Amino acid sequence: MRGFLIALTFLTRIPLPTPKVEITSEEFSRSYLYYPLVGLVLGLILWLLAKAMIPYFPPLALGALVLVAQLMLTGGIHLDGFMDSMDGLLSARSPERILEIMKDSRIGAHACMALVGLLLLKFSLLASLTPSQYSILLVMPMLSRWVFQIGIIGFPYARSQGLGKGIHERTRWLPFLVNGCLVLGASFYLTGFAGLVAFGVCVITVTLLASRLSTLLGGLTGDLYGAFIELSEVVCLLVALPFLR
Repeated sequence: MRGFLIALTFLTRIPLPTPKVEITSEEFSRSYLYYPLVGLVLGLILWLLAKAMIPYFPPLALGALVLVAQLMLTGGIHLDGFMDSMDGLLSARSPERILEIMKDSRIGAHACMALVGLLLLKFSLLASLTPSQYSILLVMPMLSRWVFQIGIIGFPYARSQGLGKGIHERTRWLPFLVNGCLVLGASFYLTGFAGLVAFGVCVITVTLLASRLSTLLGGLTGDLYGAFIELSEVVCLLVALPFLR
């Protein structure tokens, strides 16, 4: 339970009581086991919001409300990593310079363009959902917060230190695969064949991206982990939508 609350505190901005005992670095690193469950909680909130707002708003407004609600619930924590990653990767510089740019907290033109494109695509997909397809809102955040861990467990960490390094060092294959089976089962139960397609395509996408970027940079970073989460959410919506009943 404590690990779940640590993960919920880190990945969301949901107000929670402050822990009475200080969180250790080992506890924080091992809280990755609960990331998919945190995603399911986020998805449940988005699903309830969408269901409650159906009678009052047209699809475009409802899509915007769901997107804004997600940004508020997460505090844009993964978008920050996505923007830093795009600033570096789209700069067409050397691997060393790319890592330096990604570490810089300032936002450049590449990050702005990538952010607009990502949010526009996600908004259009959310606005395209019909009430009978809202179950994908449960799957999207849950799947993305599991599948990005392929980058953590399967590829080296590029920096000598960083927020993601501790998680990288403590992630193990068995818990990761067990969580994957649970996520796969939940995705199929909630959305049927669309969930299977989304799961498979997201796994392939993140694996290929992680492999390519790890080869380029000599490893991955925490910013790239956040970028994988954001990209896999869009991929999940994009590939599942044609198969949702």
